[in-house]
This record gives sequence, C-alpha cells and structure tokens, in this order.
Amino acid sequence: MRGPLPAAVLALAAAFPAPAPAKTAEEAAAVNMQLAAEICLRNYRTPEKVVDAFTAAGFSLAPGADPGTHEVTAPELWGVIEPGSEQSYCTFQSSQVPLAMAQAIGTALAERLFPGQVQTGHPERGLATPCDGLSVFAPRRLIWIHYAQAGNSGECIDDGTSAIILNM
Repeated sequence: MRGPLPAAVLALAAAFPAPAPAKTAEEAAAVNMQLAAEICLRNYRTPEKVVDAFTAAGFSLAPGADPGTHEVTAPELWGVIEPGSEQSYCTFQSSQVPLAMAQAIGTALAERLFPGQVQTGHPERGLATPCDGLSVFAPRRLIWIHYAQAGNSGECIDDGTSAIILNM
C-alpha cells in the first residue's frame, strides 16, 4: 500500500486509543505515527503533560541521549520528544510508512486540530519541497510540521520510509 493515506488507515487511527496492533506492519506504523504526532500537537501548550500522555497511551519511553529528551517506541515506530516551555520538538520515524503517507497524516491532523490555521510550506521561506510541510498558526505558538526519510539524513527522499517532525 503506497501513496496517500487510505481512508481505512485513517479510520484505524481513530479506532485505536493506544499503539496499535494492526493487520499489517504498515498499518501499525501509520496508526502509531498518527497517534504520536497527535499527542504532541494536542499538548503543544502543556509540554509538562506530554510524557504522561505518551505513557497513558501505551508507548514505551526511555531517557533520551540529550538532557530533557525521551525516546519513544511503539510497534514499527521510534522517535524522540523534547517537551519544553519555550519550544517543544517531536520526531517519529518508521521504515514502514512511506513519505506520502506521513505527509497525509500530518496534513489530516493539522487540519482537524487547527482548522483555518494551516498554511502549506515552511513558516519563513514558503514551499520549497513537499517535505517543507505545513505552518500551523496555532494560538500562542507557530508549529512547523515537516517530513524526511527515516534516519538521520533529514533528506526529502522517497525510499519507502519517513519521519514526521514537529517544531512547536
């Protein structure tokens, strides 16, 4: 299943309150990516609640490599969260979620959680590539949702993997 996020996967995401044991690895990864990103976005103004929200949702957390960070894992998903009062950061990656699916997840979440406040592209330079994502003009904070291939390159390469990155 490659391409835009199918309606069935979006429906699965709504049906699972915790990291999901879905029928396929790709479905599990997509549902878990959506849930993880939603937890970060819903708590952008209350970063002190982020760690507890991930724990309550059933994600595994461990201390991150840098002070104030936490490593987050779920089936077919791994990531890092850095909740902060001035700025928060969340990134979730999967070798099972294609880039277009991560982009569809981010767009659907942004439009549902922040209707009328979403603009395509980087907040300062507009749209250079599809990976520049979205600027969300949320109350009291600008949120930038962008994408890359999974791994540490940060490149906009469609290799069947993805990362969704939330700068809040």
